Amino acid sequence: MVDWQDSQVIDKWTAVLVNITFVVLGLYGWSYIHSCHIEIALLRRRLPFRWQMISYLIGRTFFLVTVVLSAAASIAIPPDIDCYYIIDMMKFLVFSSNIVVACTSTNLVVRTWTVWRNNRFVCVFMALATIGHWFTLMLDSKETQIPTSSPSSELCGFVIVNPTYSAATSLSTTIFDFVLLKLAIFGHWRSSSMSLFTIIHTQGIILYVIVFFASIVPFVVSWLNLNYVMNVFFVSPATCIMYDSLPHSLTRTHTRNSAQDNSFKLRGDSNVHHASEYKP
Repeated sequence: MVDWQDSQVIDKWTAVLVNITFVVLGLYGWSYIHSCHIEIALLRRRLPFRWQMISYLIGRTFFLVTVVLSAAASIAIPPDIDCYYIIDMMKFLVFSSNIVVACTSTNLVVRTWTVWRNNRFVCVFMALATIGHWFTLMLDSKETQIPTSSPSSELCGFVIVNPTYSAATSLSTTIFDFVLLKLAIFGHWRSSSMSLFTIIHTQGIILYVIVFFASIVPFVVSWLNLNYVMNVFFVSPATCIMYDSLPHSLTRTHTRNSAQDNSFKLRGDSNVHHASEYKP
């Protein structure tokens, strides 16, 4: 049986975590480059800005900064560099990682809000749940420790999360995402005559499923509390999976809205024969 508290096991999984960090950097960097047309369209005013995009843009930017700084903090630090700067950077990484997780769930809230916008009770519930979720994540950031000494002579420090707060935060995120999944399915089902399969296939429910299942693994590992490396091992890969699916969903939603707007303009003006539509 593996002794997860053994120093050799911890060093081994630390090396694996460093490699995964660079893999996530490559995957998300590639995904960001291929989906940055959304930001470009906003800057060029070819895509109208909506408040629903705020959490998406903030989370996307913070995650890009997080993976870049994580990769920078994972390399061997030259002796002439003061480790206190690296420690401060790692503290920011903990904060930014929780911001990304909060924005991921908030993106689902925004999508669900549009389905239940006429139901005040559901909207108030989602607003209060979102505030509580953000508060829990910020508290988790406060409880995270960055010791100034490291088991490895090449690294300046390492992240130690509070296992109780980490498990509680991961559990609340998983439950919150599952509730949003149920609300989205039921909201589309009650407002249309589509079948459940059609709703899942056409209304972006697959995004909820991806986010929900991606949040389960960090919760299980945090609850097991194997060691300080494993407690944060799956956070970055899970977040990468979540945010890699968001641009495709946002693009499809915008394309449908643009098509509906252009169709309305064509019906309203008989002299218009062509409608310009932005296609990312």
